[in-house]
Amino acid sequence: HHTLRHNATADVRDDGLEPPVIAALTGKRPDTAALTHALARLHTAGVDVDWAALLGSGGRAPRTVALPTYAFQHQRFWPAPASAPPASGGEGHDPAEARLWQAVEALDVEALTHTLQLDDGEAVDTLRPALPILASWRRRHREQAALDSWRYRIDWRALPEAGAAAPTGTWLLLVPAGHDGAPAVRTAVRALREHGAEARIRTVEAAGADRGLLARLCAPEAGEAAPDGVISLLALDESPLPGLPAVAAGLAATAAAVQALADAGGDGPLWCLTQHAVAVSPGDPAPSPVQAQTWGLGRVAALEHPRLWGGLVDLPASPDHRTPARLAALLATGRTQEREDQVAIRASGTLARRLRAAPPPRTDREPWRPEGTTLITGGTGELGSRVARYLAGHGAPHLLLTSRSGPEAPGAAALARELTELGTTVTITACDVSDRTALQHLLETIPAQHPLTTVIHAAGTADTTP
Repeated sequence: HHTLRHNATADVRDDGLEPPVIAALTGKRPDTAALTHALARLHTAGVDVDWAALLGSGGRAPRTVALPTYAFQHQRFWPAPASAPPASGGEGHDPAEARLWQAVEALDVEALTHTLQLDDGEAVDTLRPALPILASWRRRHREQAALDSWRYRIDWRALPEAGAAAPTGTWLLLVPAGHDGAPAVRTAVRALREHGAEARIRTVEAAGADRGLLARLCAPEAGEAAPDGVISLLALDESPLPGLPAVAAGLAATAAAVQALADAGGDGPLWCLTQHAVAVSPGDPAPSPVQAQTWGLGRVAALEHPRLWGGLVDLPASPDHRTPARLAALLATGRTQEREDQVAIRASGTLARRLRAAPPPRTDREPWRPEGTTLITGGTGELGSRVARYLAGHGAPHLLLTSRSGPEAPGAAALARELTELGTTVTITACDVSDRTALQHLLETIPAQHPLTTVIHAAGTADTTP
């Protein structure tokens, strides 16, 4: 019983560990559910539970079911058992090769002599001076191999044609003002109406849209039923937002639409459509950087509002007669496990976004050498100072380090002396890079003989939340 749990946990085993003590009757669950929950907790604590005896009562045999997945990824998130290491004994090499490199890295002449089966003392003496060089190369190679294993790239996988799948019910279309006749809008309308669904169009002044306005536009009017899904084409408006010219009005309106639908407690799905915001092959023209921002926003919205989110669909620059049917097939998947939520439709078919391991970079290329001025924001912080030391050691002629405190930052003076000794000219300046005017003034002070060639953004503050 839960009232005995506190006293029971006071006993400690001989090995210093607390024994697992689970309350079976909590008063918060029915008895059967409480007992099953308690046994499950014992099972996770390592206790051997006879599940067949418990679940097989009443003549019903227990069955195995799949563990749940993330609602927005539809992939297992439970850890899988680690794969066994290769039997060869080290990074895929045979045991003799592994012993060879272990001896080199340890500068162990005796082990190296034994591995190479050298009986000639003169040959051993010849190898001895080379060991530090080989060990250094080996360490660099191992480090680079580890870094290369972290490299990934975006790939696009062709999906099979979906057949006659079609969306159903009533769908709300959010269309930016002035884009009613745009090819992407016509394609979305056809994808619904030609396949049996109703399209309810709402025109939005993207430049003035906020979550309150979007909430009113998305709400059903008198006599209307709640929509079965929402399609946002607001990203088509690439005009700058008044007062914030760096932000597209369509992007801001899309964010407001996500907020409004989340406020209303809707469970979507919300699909955001763009037109040529991503490149799916080397032959694709350069994508629209303005509409590409909606893809970044959409991936965040998928994490924050998994019940609301439908997906991102990028339409081709020139939709053809097959585009509406392909879009309709995507919308028909709803939030099923078969749904792809980052998709591009092209003349060749429908492609899904994938993250692939990238091949190691070519080693025959000339390494990058910094030139001119390198601006490092947050340059006196832990990350920025490490980058500065690396660049100074690789011949950077001028480093411009910024932080909120500038030269008054802890360790700034010592860092400046260290970088100068490495042969670079260093300037440490106080500048809040979130202040556009201050940043503009900083850029104007960069000397003409060392023009700005590289910017490394290492500024930021940690905001850790549970």
